[in-house]
Amino acid sequence: MWKKLLSSRKSPTREKKSIYINGELVEFTHIKKSKKNISLKIDPDGLIVSTPFHTDDIFIQNVIEKKFDWISKYLKQISSQTNSENKQVDIISILGEKYKVVPEDHSIEINHEDKIIFCKTNLVSDVKNIVKKFALEYFKNRVSSYENILEIKPSNIQLTNAKTKWGSCSNDKNIRLSWRLIQTCPGIIDYVISHELAHLKHMNHSKLFWHEVERICPNYKIYKKQLKEQSISLFTLD
Repeated sequence: MWKKLLSSRKSPTREKKSIYINGELVEFTHIKKSKKNISLKIDPDGLIVSTPFHTDDIFIQNVIEKKFDWISKYLKQISSQTNSENKQVDIISILGEKYKVVPEDHSIEINHEDKIIFCKTNLVSDVKNIVKKFALEYFKNRVSSYENILEIKPSNIQLTNAKTKWGSCSNDKNIRLSWRLIQTCPGIIDYVISHELAHLKHMNHSKLFWHEVERICPNYKIYKKQLKEQSISLFTLD
């Protein structure tokens, strides 16, 4: 019986669409899947609209129209931040603070006291490499700081290049964190880390899971909201 029910479920579909709102072309990815409500999300690839199967196109347009100011604001923000690997970076955020990028042939380091990144060049590719190196070191130190309250410890900490999934925890207890998080404040980073550490005990999002997150990071609700508000700003080096 269960096999029949599972096999009868529809697979999600993805389609590129576009509509005009107030004379402005809005392009988006429409994902249809088994869910109850419609949701909008903006990531570096643009607007994503997820809906239940058989959702009417007129209904989707009405939802986009209601959220048009919000959509337009963040799409323009993404467009202004988009960089290629050959473009240069003068300012980058590290732990929520603005750091100046200074090309230096003989020194590759981050000076936290003066808020300066000494890098071979200020090309996106070179700046990204030094930021990633610091991110891995910082994330590992933060995870280690929680060892005294953890009942289960992670097997390994790794970086990912993910743009929409800030962290993950596998069944073999490997935790992966998006290096882009290093650009935001320490509290938000601690929230994401606590989220993944909680998955070491609960591989779900049950009440027990969220109790564990709160035990590790008592103010997680504040930082969870801040991450949602600031997420678009973490794509400066893309």
